[in-house]
Amino acid sequence: MAIRPRSNPTRRITIRDVAAAAGVTPMTVSNVLNRRAGQVGQDTQDRVLEVCRQLGYKPHASARRLRTDRRMAVGMVIVDPSPNYLSDPFIAALFAGLTDCLGPQGYSLVLHGTHPDSIGAIPLLQQIETDALCAVLSGSLKQRRAMVRRLVDAHQPVVLLQEELAELTPGVATDDVCALVQDDHGGGVAIANHLLSGRCNHVVMLVPEIEWSAMLRREAGLRSVLSRAKPKRTLRIVACGDEGYTDTQAALEAYVARHGVPDTVVGGNDQMAIAAMKFFMARGLTAPKDVRITGFNGFEVWRYSSPELTTVFSPAYDMGRNAGQAILARLRAHRFPYREQKLSVEFQVNGSS
Repeated sequence: MAIRPRSNPTRRITIRDVAAAAGVTPMTVSNVLNRRAGQVGQDTQDRVLEVCRQLGYKPHASARRLRTDRRMAVGMVIVDPSPNYLSDPFIAALFAGLTDCLGPQGYSLVLHGTHPDSIGAIPLLQQIETDALCAVLSGSLKQRRAMVRRLVDAHQPVVLLQEELAELTPGVATDDVCALVQDDHGGGVAIANHLLSGRCNHVVMLVPEIEWSAMLRREAGLRSVLSRAKPKRTLRIVACGDEGYTDTQAALEAYVARHGVPDTVVGGNDQMAIAAMKFFMARGLTAPKDVRITGFNGFEVWRYSSPELTTVFSPAYDMGRNAGQAILARLRAHRFPYREQKLSVEFQVNGSS
């Protein structure tokens, strides 16, 4: 479809111009642009969108906000004391999934990182400029419960990522809250079952200093299997500061000096597992001959270790997309399509264990 050049290229293109060029009514154009697709056939949708592209038509954001009483923005709160939270592959994958879902629907994503003690001070909650909120929380259970109350007090729909509602919301009205988690407990169970198939007597799990509910579920999954094994295996926890490379290696060095070299190390994530692998390699120990090592989350970094890291693959991108879809459904139908959703993980054995 070819569109004739405009006689006055400086004039703003309107919805009526698009309708005339596509041979449809302005209401049809509006239905296409506002995703009321059920009212418009696919051929007509394609024709309208092609005309919009050729004419360079962009919906007027302010006018849309007035029509829909929406701000066309969703807030994402990351509660993490580390200034490097955006370099975390899990956060990046969540953000990508949310953006890829919400962006094509005309929504912006407003990101705020904050310390667990400072969530109430972020502008996102003080100056309400969004239609809904997503949150990734950290800190103690008491802190996270207080955070949920603060989010709910903003009187916007709330999606909690990697949190379970029953644990966080006693005494809190949750009619407008939903939660998405991956099966971290199941991932921990899969790792433990694999480890018990071979040498597994001195087991260490590396975790960040700050509490994350996902890490607690991974630990609980490991313990549920190791504690029932015959003979029973004890899981020892090593807190690794901000979970960065330097902090992980320093924590391991202190642990080994006191307790000796473990035969099995489970990284709470792949980054900590690979830091551990390099720590032992520098001391002449290799995986899996001397130390069996596994990770968690399965982002691209696992391929960069030698041997390749045994890990649990996370559906973080899908979780982000699903969270975006839940928000869109809530904004259209005034209710979330579900209260909680659990996404499956996939365990993969590689050369490190």
